[in-house]
Amino acid sequence: MLKMLRTLSPLGWLLMLVGGLIAVVVAIAVVSSVWNGLWAWWPGSAESKLERAQTELATTKSDASARGLESQGNAEQVARTEAYGDIRIRVAAETAQALHQAQEAPDANDPLSAERADRLRDHDRRLCDIAPGTCQAAAPDDP
Repeated sequence: MLKMLRTLSPLGWLLMLVGGLIAVVVAIAVVSSVWNGLWAWWPGSAESKLERAQTELATTKSDASARGLESQGNAEQVARTEAYGDIRIRVAAETAQALHQAQEAPDANDPLSAERADRLRDHDRRLCDIAPGTCQAAAPDDP
C-alpha cells in the first residue's frame, strides 16, 4: 500500500484528499447526530427546552381560556343580581304604594268590601307581573 501511495499522481493525491475530507465530514455528521440523540434527555438540551416551552404555552392557553370563562360567569352573575335587585326594588315600591293607599282609604277600618278586595287583587296582580316566579295559584279556601 505504501508503494501505491508513492506512485500516485498529483490528481490522485487530490482525489484522495477530497475523498478523505468527505469521509471526515460524514463521520462528523453521524457523530453529532448520535451525540444530539444521546443528550436529548438532558434538561439543558434543545429538545427539553422546546418541550418545556410547548407545555408552558399549552398551560398558558388553558389558563387564559379558564379566566375568560370565569369572567363570563361573573358578568352573568352580576346581570342576574342586578335583575333581582331591580325586581326587589319594584316590589318594595309597589307594596309601599299599596300600603299607603290601604291606610289612607276611607274604608281602611271597615270590613272588607268588594272595592277593597278588588284593589288588593290589583296589587297582587301587579306584583305577579313584576315577579311571576314568586306567584302561585291561589289555594282554595277551607270551608
